[in-house]
Amino acid sequence: MTENSALSYKRFIALCIGLCTSIFANNLHIIGTFDFNGNGKGEILKINGQGSPLEFVELDGSEEHKILWSYAPESGGQIVDAKFADINNDSALELIVIQRNDSADNWIQIFEWNGVDFTLNKEFSSEKSETSEKVRPSNLSIFDNLFSTSISSPTRSADVFRLKYNAEGIIEKSNIKLYSDPIVTNGYGQIFTGIFNSEGIIRIALISPESNVLKVSVFSMSEGEGMMSSDVFSLDGARVLLGPDIQAFDDNGDGYFELIIPFATGEVYSLSMDNGVLIFDKSQLTENNLFNIKSTAGQQEINELIALRTKVGLFESENITVSYDNSIFVEPTDSVMLGDTLGLFIAPDSTSDFYRFKWSSQPPIGMEFNPASQKIYWSPNREHIGVVDFSYIITSRTNEEIVSEVSDFGNSHFLQPVLLETMGTRIIFVGDTIIPPEPYVILPKRLHKVTIATKDIDDADRFTFEGETPFSSTSFNSNNIIIVGVETDLSSIKNDKSSSFIFQSSEKKPDSLITVSIMHDLSSNIIYTSIKPSLDTLTQSFDAEGVNPNMYKLPEYFFEGFTADMSLEATSDSSLTLLQSKNRKSGVLTIESPLFSNSHNIVIEYFGGRPHAIRGDVNVKKDGSHKTLTEIDFESAFDPVMIKSLLSSTNRDTLVFHADSIPDTLRAKTQYKSFYSPVKIIEKAVEELIENPEPEAPAPVEDIEEVPADSVEATEAVDIPAGTDNNEPGELIENPEPEAPAPVEDIEEVPADSTES
Repeated sequence: MTENSALSYKRFIALCIGLCTSIFANNLHIIGTFDFNGNGKGEILKINGQGSPLEFVELDGSEEHKILWSYAPESGGQIVDAKFADINNDSALELIVIQRNDSADNWIQIFEWNGVDFTLNKEFSSEKSETSEKVRPSNLSIFDNLFSTSISSPTRSADVFRLKYNAEGIIEKSNIKLYSDPIVTNGYGQIFTGIFNSEGIIRIALISPESNVLKVSVFSMSEGEGMMSSDVFSLDGARVLLGPDIQAFDDNGDGYFELIIPFATGEVYSLSMDNGVLIFDKSQLTENNLFNIKSTAGQQEINELIALRTKVGLFESENITVSYDNSIFVEPTDSVMLGDTLGLFIAPDSTSDFYRFKWSSQPPIGMEFNPASQKIYWSPNREHIGVVDFSYIITSRTNEEIVSEVSDFGNSHFLQPVLLETMGTRIIFVGDTIIPPEPYVILPKRLHKVTIATKDIDDADRFTFEGETPFSSTSFNSNNIIIVGVETDLSSIKNDKSSSFIFQSSEKKPDSLITVSIMHDLSSNIIYTSIKPSLDTLTQSFDAEGVNPNMYKLPEYFFEGFTADMSLEATSDSSLTLLQSKNRKSGVLTIESPLFSNSHNIVIEYFGGRPHAIRGDVNVKKDGSHKTLTEIDFESAFDPVMIKSLLSSTNRDTLVFHADSIPDTLRAKTQYKSFYSPVKIIEKAVEELIENPEPEAPAPVEDIEEVPADSVEATEAVDIPAGTDNNEPGELIENPEPEAPAPVEDIEEVPADSTES
């Protein structure tokens, strides 16, 4: 073979490899499923080929898949891989994304779930590269919160590290080691990595597919430094390794994890260790079409793939689930005493007919629903004393409609019921008839509200609400101004819980959206507001207390992406103007939050597009402090023309009723703690002996007029006895007896007939 022919042959081989790579470059990688928003619908993460955004998609078997969130790197970067991990062990998963771009130090991005979608953690930044060379990662692998990233350029190595929150709450990347081996370093093409637990030892694999062979180096994390095994294996025609789908999986059921290595041509290989020897075999998952799915795959094909992966147990190895308990109202809806039977009529109205009933949460033992009476019956026992909650869905038939359709057999007409579905949650106080109940507590309402008033919403536009029990939505027309909004009582959300909602227009999602985000941390009293895409790159902050110490109750404000002409002007001790212009407005956005004994409102007048969706999340920490996050999507534009902030006083007393001060049906054992509010105790006064002080100026006895006996008795009933101490306001005194009665020797005799009359 001549030199020219050999060169042509090498070029031909390179061309074939390039064509093969381009053919399989746009594979779709599916991660999941999950249920982050707790609505019972599965969610997946889609890594959709080169140049495509990362998408977080909600699955619904009867409807189109719904994109909840997407992310695309700036400046033409590419998504390489993404994985979920619980970095701070709070049962809330963070999303770790690796990407390729023109920057040398931001190839890792971390996103946090905010109850609706994901928010970029801007405080995290991967370490600066020691050289000016760009880092070219190829995939990311996670096992037991240990991370490994393959660095194809410039080092052809595996970067092993951990991520954790420091004392200031900032995520830090702590490097463990950079693993490399000459057998892989002296190679070509992309390299990949994986973490697996073989023979009870955590191992790091460095993988380099080259033509028809696979070079593998495996390093131990649990044994002495330098423990390594290397080998070269034949691929038997397998091509295009799918890096994002490399994962640990117990392929042979021995209790240890092998490393699953799939290829776009359909082959799936299993890598393991046996007495220090690398084993590379075809996996039982081969040719099951579990990974080789195109980026153009439709909804049905994705659903079938997820069903196949679930059937073989692939999702079990990820061991990732997210759930949020539904919050309940603190105030009771009904009560029952031991020995009594509870009967609750739950029909939505008297005009509709019962159609269907089902429990949406597990009811207490013995609770039953009677379709005939549309009542829930229950007789509690001693184990149920205290608070019992349950929820249900009842469907009623409100009407019927004629439906017509055309089939191969001709026209057909039939009646179809018009159904109304009603969700309900009940909180039952079960009282004890033997042990005296504890006081009954009513927490004050602390409302968090989001409202938008504008003429840009069409009167026929329907806003649909999806949220948990504490939230409620409103939509009405007032003088041709449409007002939409959502509110919730923060007192009704349990500690260490999170609740979220979305209130969205039924109109088609606009091609261009502007998102306004308002986060209020009620414990630190900081409000962070942003506009994306930004109107300006400047971040502005305003502290009212720094201008006037009497305004210490107002929050500290941060604005990102707003126009640079903002300023702080105090209009009173409780109100501020942060932006003022004479430009015309098209709507008003108002966010109300409870702030100690006040309510705080931030009002933003704007000129912009039609509101499309309102999303929100309320997070309650273990200490009872709250954080609210609100996001509003506007079509095409959002330009603030006026921003004001004000405080208004409100009454937030916590009422604690003594057991004898309320009806017997509300006696129950309760334990509640107020976070913001002072406590006002209302209880029945007890009988006590009252001492009598000296009267200030007693009336002369000789001047007393003759009065009938019944009048005397009436007077004695209402007069304060001589020497009685001044009572506390509102205190009830039963049968007070004076200690020293008035002398009677100087009282004139009253005729008997006068007394009887």
